[in-house]
Amino acid sequence: MERFSKHSAADYVSLYFKFVKMIMMSRMMYKWDTFLLSFSVLVRESVTVITLVLMLNKFSVIDGWNMSSLLFLYSFVFLSYSLSILMFTGLRDFEEAVHQGVFDGYLTKPLSPLFHVISKKSDVMATFGHGGLGIILFVYSFNKIGLDWSLKSILVVLWMLAGGILVQGAILLFCAAITFWTTKSNEIQNILFYQTRGFIAYPISIYPKVIKVILTMVIPLAFVNYYPASYMIKHETVWLLSPVVGLVAFALSYAVWRRGMLHYKSTGH
Repeated sequence: MERFSKHSAADYVSLYFKFVKMIMMSRMMYKWDTFLLSFSVLVRESVTVITLVLMLNKFSVIDGWNMSSLLFLYSFVFLSYSLSILMFTGLRDFEEAVHQGVFDGYLTKPLSPLFHVISKKSDVMATFGHGGLGIILFVYSFNKIGLDWSLKSILVVLWMLAGGILVQGAILLFCAAITFWTTKSNEIQNILFYQTRGFIAYPISIYPKVIKVILTMVIPLAFVNYYPASYMIKHETVWLLSPVVGLVAFALSYAVWRRGMLHYKSTGH
């Protein structure tokens, strides 16, 4: 890792934003394609929300959560994921980078391989689609619940979104690191990330204790939306831990990544 020591954190931040700018510029060369793909993502996810609303419409309240608060809960899922996938698409698609030999190229560069994985790819369409729906749900439910649009509320939301981004990034990083041993990790990712995220569409308080423990301490997705929404609606203070939990989870996943790098063998492509 000595070859990366010449680059400061500020260098990496500056390079990251340059890479993101390049990705955005390349996508904007095909504006209609980007717009239509983003819109299709928004429509697809909207169908999921509509289905959820129709399913829950028969129940006026679920464990103290009415429809507006449930939509508020769900808005954090879309908002945090839109930003997570903007930053961590490379981790999501890491199996492909390994199989195609792209990761081998990163190992020859005078920069951290993980930095290359994160910065060289971004799913802009998913960001716009999920983010657009998240904003719509958030604004609608925020007003329906009657929360106050104050500077404090905005800062609290940003703080909690940061935690949600880190938690999801940590899970994607862990799944990517598993690729070093298995060479295939998409199924693990589907189970640990996408399938497990289905649980947080509802308040975790409705689940058995073992599920609550898993979603809080093992795969801490409850810090993506349940604890933040609980603070905003019910003033539960666990929300303060969201970024802390995200940082700890990311650090642990990074340790697995570092360990996995020692076991990496090129696929030969």
